[in-house]
Amino acid sequence: MVASTWLRLIGSNDERSISLYISTHLYDQMVSSTQKHILFHSISLWGHHKPILPFAMQIIHSRPNIVISVLTCADVYAKAMVDIEKLPDDLKTDAKARFHVIDICGCPINALLPLLEFEPNLKAIYNGESIKCLSSGKTYQLPPITIAVLDPFAGYAVEAIREISENKTPYLFWVTVNAGSCFGFFRETPSGKLDLRTIRYGREQDIMPRLSEFVEPLPIMGNTFVDHARTYLASGRGMFILSSTPYDGEVIDATKEWFSSLGQVAYPVGPALLPDSPSALSVTSTRDNIKPVVKFLDRMQKEHGEKSVVYMSFGTFFWPQNPEKVWAVIKQLLASGTPLVWAHPSPLCVVPDDKLKMFQESDIAFEIKWAPQEEILSHPATGWFISHGGWNSIQEAMQYQVPQIFWPISADQPVNAATMTLVKKAGFELIEVRTGEYGTRKMYRFKDLDPKDLPTFTVDAVRREIRDLVVKLKGEEGLTVRKNFEKMSRGFMSVWNERGEARQSLDAFLEKFID
Repeated sequence: MVASTWLRLIGSNDERSISLYISTHLYDQMVSSTQKHILFHSISLWGHHKPILPFAMQIIHSRPNIVISVLTCADVYAKAMVDIEKLPDDLKTDAKARFHVIDICGCPINALLPLLEFEPNLKAIYNGESIKCLSSGKTYQLPPITIAVLDPFAGYAVEAIREISENKTPYLFWVTVNAGSCFGFFRETPSGKLDLRTIRYGREQDIMPRLSEFVEPLPIMGNTFVDHARTYLASGRGMFILSSTPYDGEVIDATKEWFSSLGQVAYPVGPALLPDSPSALSVTSTRDNIKPVVKFLDRMQKEHGEKSVVYMSFGTFFWPQNPEKVWAVIKQLLASGTPLVWAHPSPLCVVPDDKLKMFQESDIAFEIKWAPQEEILSHPATGWFISHGGWNSIQEAMQYQVPQIFWPISADQPVNAATMTLVKKAGFELIEVRTGEYGTRKMYRFKDLDPKDLPTFTVDAVRREIRDLVVKLKGEEGLTVRKNFEKMSRGFMSVWNERGEARQSLDAFLEKFID
C-alpha cells in the first residue's frame, strides 16, 4: 500500500502532495517507534476488568506516548464500552484514542476456562499484524508490547506471553483484592495438580469435573483460580494491588517485603480512580436505563429524606445459596418502612414471579437486573449498601462514602467483612444469612457466648436480625459506624493526591518499565 501510494504521487508530479505524504508517513513511523504498548488481560469476570479503565486513564494521563489494549470477550467488552461512554468528555477522547478494549472471541465465556483466542491474537500482535474486535468490527494495528499486565488467575496468558516473546516481554500481575486477602490466598505453595496443557487449552469437560481437587473448596467455583495464582505469582516482575496503606496498614509493607524477597516490586495503586476526578465515573448520564432508578431515588429523597434508601446488590457473579434468606431480608426491610433498591445481575439469580410482584406492589421498592451502581451510590438518598463484600464494591462504597452491611458469600469477601466490621468498626455484618458447612460453623468471635445465644441460621432468625439492624442503623451505633467509615474513606481516597501512595507507585512503575 505504501509503495503504490508513493508511485501514484510520483506519477502525479504533485510536489505538495508528495511532501505532505512523506512528512505524514515519517511522522506515523516516528510515533509508532516511540509509542509504548501496555497489554492488559484478565479472566472473563467483569469485577477483574472494571478497575482497569480508571487505572489505565491514570497511566494515559501521565504519559502521552502510551497505548493500552485489553483483550477480552463480548460481555466484558459491552460493559467496558458503557463505562467509557460515562467518562467526562476530555477523558473519553483520550480513552477512545489510546485505550483499546478488543473483543477477540465474539461471545461470553466461562471465566474458569482459558480464553483460547488469546494466544493467536497475541501472536498476531508480535508479528506486526492487525487484530479485529469481533463486537465492533474494528481492526487494530498495535505497537509492539512493552509490558503486559496479567491476571494471576489467567495462567494460559502467562504461558503464551512467555513462549511467544521467548521470555523477552516483562509482565506484572493485576490483583483485584486487598493486601490482606492477597496474603491469605497466595502465600501458600500451589497444589501441583495443574498441568500445562489444561491451563492453556482446557475445555469445559476437562476443567469442571476437577474443581473439587484444588486446595480448600470455595463455594460455586472451586479453587483453580487460587492455584493458578500460587503457581504463577512469583514468575513475573511485580504486582499491582488495588489497595493502599490507609486500608491495609502494615500489610502493605509486608506485601512489599514479600515481593522484594522474590526479586520483584509490589505497587499499591488502590483505589482505581480517574485522574483529577473525585469520582471514578461521571454520574451525570441521562441514559434511559438510568432514568427510572434515579427518578425513584429522587422521590425517596423527597419523601423519606437523605440517606434513607438501602441499596442491595451482590455483584455481577455471586448469589447466596439460600434465596429464601434474600426474600426474608427484602420483606423485613420493606415491612420496616425502609426504601430499597435491589439489583440482581448474577446469572445464578432466578427471581420467582411472586417476588417480582412484591416490588411491583410496593411504593418504596425498586428492582433492577443490572444497576448503574455509581449513580445509585452517589445519590443523596442512598444511605446504606448491602453487599457481598467484594473489593470493587467496597472501593466504590468508600468513594461515595456509603457504609456497608456485609453478606459475604465466598472468595475474599469473609475477610473483607471481618476487617471492616471487627477491625475498622466501619460496617455491619449479617450473620444469620450464612449457609453451608463452612458458613455455619461456630465463629471465633462467639466463643464466649452461651450456646442458647448462638446464631441458628434460620429464616426466622434472619428476620429478627434485620429488625434489630434497622434499629441500629437509625441509632447511635449506626451513626458511629458511619463516622468511622467516612473517616477511613477519606484517607483511602487521598492516595492519588500528588504525593499520595498510589501516585508514587504509578510514577515508580512508569520510570522503571516505560521511560
